[in-house]
Amino acid sequence: MGWESLPDILLEEIMSMLSMRGRHLASQVCQHWYQSIYAPRVWETFILRDDMLCRRKFMLYSGWQYHISSYKVRLVLINIGHYWKRLVIQPMNSFFNLYEFMCVLALWIDMCKDSDVGYPLKRLRSFCFRFACCQYVGGCQRENIIGTGGQILKALLDLLERLQDLEELELTHLLLDSHEAIDLLDHTLNNSAKTMRTLRVIDCTKAPLPFLHVGLFFNLQMLVISPSHIDEDVVNLLGFTKIKTVVLYQDEYTCYCRRVSSRVWLDMRSNAPDLKVELVLTGAATKLELLWQERAPVSRILYNTKYSLMKNETVLFISEQYSKTLEVYSYQMLPRVCFPKPFVERSDASLVLLARNAPLLHTLVIRERISTATLLIISSTVKNLKYFCVRRNAVILRCDWPPNPMWTPNFYNWLKESSKSYEITEREISKIMGKSWKMLSDKEFKCINLLKT
Repeated sequence: MGWESLPDILLEEIMSMLSMRGRHLASQVCQHWYQSIYAPRVWETFILRDDMLCRRKFMLYSGWQYHISSYKVRLVLINIGHYWKRLVIQPMNSFFNLYEFMCVLALWIDMCKDSDVGYPLKRLRSFCFRFACCQYVGGCQRENIIGTGGQILKALLDLLERLQDLEELELTHLLLDSHEAIDLLDHTLNNSAKTMRTLRVIDCTKAPLPFLHVGLFFNLQMLVISPSHIDEDVVNLLGFTKIKTVVLYQDEYTCYCRRVSSRVWLDMRSNAPDLKVELVLTGAATKLELLWQERAPVSRILYNTKYSLMKNETVLFISEQYSKTLEVYSYQMLPRVCFPKPFVERSDASLVLLARNAPLLHTLVIRERISTATLLIISSTVKNLKYFCVRRNAVILRCDWPPNPMWTPNFYNWLKESSKSYEITEREISKIMGKSWKMLSDKEFKCINLLKT
């Protein structure tokens, strides 16, 4: 049995992972592979990038450039457009190509509606638009932050007006002026109010602007939104919807804004007791701090940055505000900061306090400097701990805890003996957790990514 005899379902799965050029080359292998290229499953997800559907064109002042070909776009739409379930427009450096693709797609939808075909994207359920707001102009090393607007914004709004029955929508890094973004979600609300399940609105404006639209989707289950796009009215409105998860997402492009008052969060919790809030800070270069929402039902706190420190006052604030609802507390990415060495300056005591006060905590990811004795105390304190990730290079072989009146002499002796080596610590924690456990190397720690979950 050779490659040419692979089952269709397996071959289609492989083809769906290839780029458009890869699929073209694979279709030339044999007749079987050529036929599998046009299977609906292969084209369920279409991701538009800078180098796709282009032709070379010589420009007088800039030399050879890749410009999108309207003819190639029309061929793709006619042959495989009706297979699409998910359309993703990745950040593109060529704004002309981005504008042309959206214009051709909107025009094709209008032509099909005017003919006997009807709406051509009946299978499309997800649309993601991510704008390249960070540009390097003229070969300079300093990044220039720009926002969507003008003709690109007009083409995007025209396209959103034609897309129907979406279940997932993502608009990221548009960075519009406030007056341009007021009607950004109007067309989507008109066309997909009953079908929308997941909505992502991230950094769509340069200044704080709340979107009341997000509370008007009848069956919305998950909302990922920047803190600058919510206020007291939006939070109150979310309390009367079916939404289950609200992710407050911050990155280096998120503008400064005020937090929602604790009274509004308490009212929302009484109206929607099952709603969960997640706080996310991401961006490799960001040095900002999370915008804390007092009395919010926070279940997950994720840091995906290189420059964030686990400070004692921060952990104590989390223990006071979110201990009853917190399930996940994570610091991802390898740090680019120096951690304190003395016990009184580290977060060991604060982490143990958090572990004692958070009964629902099941995932804890630590990259800061911490002692083996603290690891043993945390693992023996948290009863529901399932995922405990620690960087081996940041762990200190030490029992720097003084005797505690709450501990028995046997427990303190066990703590001192078990914290003398990495191997004994790993063995004891494995016994407590009831499964094999070990500290992670830096290479293994870099692979942790809770944002996808």
